[in-house]
Amino acid sequence: MNVWEVTTDSERERCYAIRTKVFVEEQKVAAENERDAFDTAPSTRHVLAEVAGRDAATARLLVDGPGHVHIGRMAVHAWARGSGVGRAVMEKIHEMAMDYAVDGVTRVELSAQETAMGFYRSLGYEAKSGERYLDEGMWHQDMVLDLRRAEA
Repeated sequence: MNVWEVTTDSERERCYAIRTKVFVEEQKVAAENERDAFDTAPSTRHVLAEVAGRDAATARLLVDGPGHVHIGRMAVHAWARGSGVGRAVMEKIHEMAMDYAVDGVTRVELSAQETAMGFYRSLGYEAKSGERYLDEGMWHQDMVLDLRRAEA
């Protein structure tokens, strides 16, 4: 397994290909809604992961402000689910999120599909309010985690 921060346009295109497969083809998200202006914003950071040399998972990190980030577009190919690659992507994103810490803390928020909330809870996330909402026909809830820099 290999997980890294995307540094080239071609790597970002590979992220888009995973997202298209998962969100558009598998989950039936409207293709015109899958990409947005955040994808190419200068502050947006993307992660790409391979399993056995195949592109397997991706996510993006949006900077909301000092000490506050948002994770989005987390996608894992169906064939790679259960391999640990999703957790590895989140660990890499968490590492990157700490670049924006204030006093050693970064608040991380995400919009979780309800079917994935157990996964996010296993990483320490909690439902922000418990309110659910439909996004692209799927139930979601906002979740939050306060990441703290390890004491040296």
